[in-house]
Amino acid sequence: MTIITNVLVVDDEKTIRKGIKKLLEEVITGYNVLWEASNGSEALEILNIEVPDIIITDIRMPNMNGIDFIRCSKEKFPLTPIIVLSGYDDFIYVRDALKLGVKDYLLKPISRSDLANILLSIDHSNKENQMSIQVGESAYIRQIKDLIEKNLNADLTLQFISQTLNLHPNYISQLFSQETKIRLSEYITQRRIEKSKELLIKTNLKIIDISQLVGYAHSKNFATVFKKVVGTTPQRFRKI
Repeated sequence: MTIITNVLVVDDEKTIRKGIKKLLEEVITGYNVLWEASNGSEALEILNIEVPDIIITDIRMPNMNGIDFIRCSKEKFPLTPIIVLSGYDDFIYVRDALKLGVKDYLLKPISRSDLANILLSIDHSNKENQMSIQVGESAYIRQIKDLIEKNLNADLTLQFISQTLNLHPNYISQLFSQETKIRLSEYITQRRIEKSKELLIKTNLKIIDISQLVGYAHSKNFATVFKKVVGTTPQRFRKI
């Protein structure tokens, strides 16, 4: 049975709310925009009655802006993931939103691939947190996995991970292999392919979009690795 994620969308522009609803329900799929609000005050009235799985909110709105709404919603539901919508000149607002603990932000106009990427990252982080608690992984391993998950579309070299976490590369490799029983490079490939499989199943994104979202600049390279790991091409996998 498919699990539907219920979403609250908060934006003063009706066309943007409709666009997000279409992206979530028809393109990315698996999401249902049950509630819409044109400002923070309306959204808080909804939160007095309902509990959304994810909140997507604009920053600049009349009556109550996004920052004030995020602050109030975090007091009510601190664990509910929030994605912020912003313009190019909203850096200060975005910075304040990130300090309040929002999961990520999207620049307008909204990219369907970026939205899908953030949503899948939230979904996987929730699963990883549950698994980490169950198996008792160390804090370092959780940090490494979290960094990988947030940067699957980037050049995930050992040097990048080492510099970001301020840990010696040899220590990272040894620790990861000892605790997870899999080499770091294999884990990265595994996560990229698993994420691409999710995108192929759950969205209608083009193969070239998916390849870039999982760190392959060229779709041919992505297809080669995918077939080696999965045993079939991305196109055929999508039709299965």
